[in-house]
Amino acid sequence: FINALPKRPRVSAFTATATKEVKEDIIDILMLRDPVVLTTGFDRKNLYFGVETPKNKYEAVQNYLGQHQAESGIIYCLTRKTVEEVAEKLIKDGFSVTRYHAGLSDQERKKNQEDFIYDQCRIMVATNAFGMGIDKSNVRFVLHYNMPKNMESYYQEAGRAGRDGERAECILFYGGQDVVTNQRFLERNQNPELDALTLSLVRERDQERLRKMTYYCFTKECLRDYMLRYFGEYGDNYCGNCSNCLRTFETVDVTEIAKAMLQCVAESRQRYGINV
Repeated sequence: FINALPKRPRVSAFTATATKEVKEDIIDILMLRDPVVLTTGFDRKNLYFGVETPKNKYEAVQNYLGQHQAESGIIYCLTRKTVEEVAEKLIKDGFSVTRYHAGLSDQERKKNQEDFIYDQCRIMVATNAFGMGIDKSNVRFVLHYNMPKNMESYYQEAGRAGRDGERAECILFYGGQDVVTNQRFLERNQNPELDALTLSLVRERDQERLRKMTYYCFTKECLRDYMLRYFGEYGDNYCGNCSNCLRTFETVDVTEIAKAMLQCVAESRQRYGINV
């Protein structure tokens, strides 16, 4: 389109979250000429970041909401089915909840979005279809019922909390099944516009982004620092406002235990699932 114009105009590109690689892709694909690149920075100090691995996710969310009765927030789920299940249970348990996903009619989506924005409903349970252009200032928490597919998605969704500059909490409830579900989504990504080589490269990059998102859920480092480094910025190793910085970890040498387990697996000459 740009090349078809009689005279090339100035071209600008804007995005909410982009790594160094994505910025380079944008410049390359749009053939920008000597562009000025402005990044406002990713560190929002008012946001608390936490990762939890509860045995029962619903119970953990229910307990959290019980402790934040008067506050407004968003609960993100990976699938429409999970949105329906979580929203239904929360309504049954007496919480002020509405839902949002691409499977609802335009009319219902519009109504539910307005109910949340104008505080008719306190909690929004949604897939990542919810959020574009949402600038509700009093979102005090964003809970992720499942791990998103990459750090860009997580930062963008979590960043809908605390837009008023006041303290807000972003908590990710991690479970092993989240990786499996995201993996399935990646494998289903069949883009007819891409040739086989490009599709292979895209999948490889998506796989790496999923890996880094998974590392976020397991790292013992400062979560804010991990996130900033992902986006090419550098903070302190200690922010004092994330679950890792506020937790004490004990270092234990498990070399001999690990050796014994591996030896047991090797000598049994069988294939076993995770439970065994």
